[in-house]
Amino acid sequence: MIKWVSATAMVLALLGYALFQLGAGGRLAAQLNHYHNSDVVLYSASWCSACAATRQFLTDNRIPFVELDMEQDPQGSREFAQFGGHGIPLVLVKGRAIRGHQPRLLVQALN
Repeated sequence: MIKWVSATAMVLALLGYALFQLGAGGRLAAQLNHYHNSDVVLYSASWCSACAATRQFLTDNRIPFVELDMEQDPQGSREFAQFGGHGIPLVLVKGRAIRGHQPRLLVQALN
């Protein structure tokens, strides 16, 4: 019985930690939005067509944003790495991280 209780407590502790970590990306995104004083931060690269499409969408819809080129901006590269580094564009919108060119999600996050 004691082993079962200990095992259950361990599983619950690990589950709680996992849920805390899932929220970490949102907390970091919110901190970086605040740091850059912008509701929208775009992590991109000059060669990335999805980045260009996202940039064009934001520009066409007059959505102010800060853009950090992963190859030109060491600070932007370090910030991007904190999100696991996989996949650009990475757009931080009001504390939410959105990967890829996803205009519908950008609009939802802004509203």
